[in-house]
Amino acid sequence: MEQSMFYVPGPSGRSRASSMLRIGPSPGSVKEKYDVREKIGEGCYGQVYIGIRKSDRKQFAIKVTDYGDNSGVPGYAGELPKEVAMMTIVRDSPCPFLIKLQEWFLVKEEKLPDGEMIRTIAMVIEHPGPCRTLAEFLEEHPNLERRDARTLIQQIVKAAQACKRQEICHFDIHDHNILVISPPLHIKLIDFGCGLHIFHDPDNHPRRDTVISPVTAEQITVNQLVTIVEGIARHCSSIPTAFMEYITACRSSLNVEEVVQHTVEEILDQPWLRD
Repeated sequence: MEQSMFYVPGPSGRSRASSMLRIGPSPGSVKEKYDVREKIGEGCYGQVYIGIRKSDRKQFAIKVTDYGDNSGVPGYAGELPKEVAMMTIVRDSPCPFLIKLQEWFLVKEEKLPDGEMIRTIAMVIEHPGPCRTLAEFLEEHPNLERRDARTLIQQIVKAAQACKRQEICHFDIHDHNILVISPPLHIKLIDFGCGLHIFHDPDNHPRRDTVISPVTAEQITVNQLVTIVEGIARHCSSIPTAFMEYITACRSSLNVEEVVQHTVEEILDQPWLRD
């Protein structure tokens, strides 16, 4: 695989980064650089371990998973594992509510007799400290205070907005892909494995499986945010009625007219959420 260190251009050729970012896999093995410790998560995506960087003893999460589909980063000639590509693009976002990729390693590469290539990667991701998923947090807080509900909703919507600004549709925003850290109350949006590039003419893109139109991305994101807000509202009876009526009205089916009825920015602009 190609390795590169360079500035990553953003949308319309703008520079994404103020510092050099590694795009390709880091050299060597993950175990040379990190003490890989106990497993903290497991699922169909792979396994997640605690990792301690040997140089400074800083703690990270290490996600070991299949290479998956290929995708790209604007300005980078090579292809990357899809989740790595998505996280590389959002890594330069100033939004504090997106989990950040530190580096990644190619752990295993094996060609089977039928020609199929099996690859495993390890992604070194920031570890926010003691946390739980939003689903777990809500289960522990059946009577959520109004100010905490507002904080959660505002931060989750801002995370979705930050992805959009980086021309990424997360595509999988739900209560198990949001980590809650407290105190102070703070969220991180995780798991970009389903992410897609927002592209204005997806039908004419050479890799149609990696892109989504702006309108469809907006509709899907808003619908997922509606579901999140409704879930939080079931644990907080004091959310303003006017806000919940607006949220309910935001839900829409994907329409053939390709018309955006509601946007992520409109949700943030509601009086109850406005800064």
